[in-house]
Amino acid sequence: MRAKYYPAELKNEAIRLVTEQRLSAAEAASRLNIGADAVLVWVKRFRDRRSRLSEVNRLKARVHELASERDALIEIATRLLDRTG
Repeated sequence: MRAKYYPAELKNEAIRLVTEQRLSAAEAASRLNIGADAVLVWVKRFRDRRSRLSEVNRLKARVHELASERDALIEIATRLLDRTG
């Protein structure tokens, strides 16, 4: 059985109904005249993608913090070496 094609606009609307308007997947599916299982899959993928992006942003901030600390340590080491000759 071939999967149905749904336009991105329909998927986005279904996700919006569930995430922003707090409808159940079945309610959103009923309003849009599509299957609830499809809506559940789309919402899960959306939440997983958002979670991964959040983790990536957290890791980028940590990398920036560690790079700043490294640069500060290099500066301190350079000053100490300059003093001791």
